[in-house]
Amino acid sequence: MKRESMWSTSAGGDPFDEFVSARYQSLLRWGYLITGDVHDARDLLHDALTRVYGRRAAIREPGAAEAYVRKAMVRTHVSRWRRTRREVLTPQLPDTPAAAVDLRDERLEAALRGLPPRQRAAVVLRYYADLPVAQVAEELGCSVATAKTHLARAMRTLRQELAPVREMVGHGG
Repeated sequence: MKRESMWSTSAGGDPFDEFVSARYQSLLRWGYLITGDVHDARDLLHDALTRVYGRRAAIREPGAAEAYVRKAMVRTHVSRWRRTRREVLTPQLPDTPAAAVDLRDERLEAALRGLPPRQRAAVVLRYYADLPVAQVAEELGCSVATAKTHLARAMRTLRQELAPVREMVGHGG
């Protein structure tokens, strides 16, 4: 028996539009964590949604839609990076209201932006999305050993970058 796509029925509107409306901000934040730039994140999300929209008939489980979009975002970002390899890293964040972001958040975001794209994606997948290492490897399209290497190198860099902040706020050690 052929199973129907999760997008085949809807009470009032287009189910894909409803999904995008409900999850857009979360997926945009995901894109920002991967790219480090809100404009790149928006472009990345729109490209991923376009790809997933074309393949929506293959998505059968309601919970799988977001995973498809996230995977498309990671793969698109890594593909762009491979093509260009001209990412320009800056030492400062864009202007933000002082009350909105504390020093630790600023330094963490700056440190994340300083990581190579695959290491950044591995950290976001593992520690923001809370995926197991095997799934991180699958999302990145690499072996588990390679995913672990990306994570280890990224965490070493983040610890070095954030050590002065940890000492300033009393968490040094």
